[in-house]
Amino acid sequence: MASRRAVRLRAQLRGGRDRWRRWVLLTQGVYYVLTGLWPLVHFDSFARFVALNVIPFQAQAFAAVIIVIGASLIEAARREPPGPYPTMLGTAVAGAIAIVSLFWLPRMGVASGLWIDFAIEVAFAAALVLLYPRAQPEPSRKTRRR
Repeated sequence: MASRRAVRLRAQLRGGRDRWRRWVLLTQGVYYVLTGLWPLVHFDSFARFVALNVIPFQAQAFAAVIIVIGASLIEAARREPPGPYPTMLGTAVAGAIAIVSLFWLPRMGVASGLWIDFAIEVAFAAALVLLYPRAQPEPSRKTRRR
């Protein structure tokens, strides 16, 4: 009887982790789609926010890629439960953007809005690392010898 309770409790905890992971993936996907649209819709305000000399083609090409990644994270968040690959993608992209931001931020000073994005990317990466799906132990089978 205690073993059934333990199995039920583990399933409930795993379900809670899956819900949180879906929420983080959805939030990250929406954030990426919106921030990716920004340089495409109004490049001047984007360039002022970033406070860098940005080449429009490079910024808009990167934005298009970020929109595609965001759309895939949104689609992955709709799945029950989201698999390990979207979680890995979200973690890797957030970590990569945070590392590049960390390289450039000291050169730009406090005037750049990238400090905000850096903090958001670190939060996404940390949350997804903590919520990464764990391997489930295979149920033990009792074998009988005849």
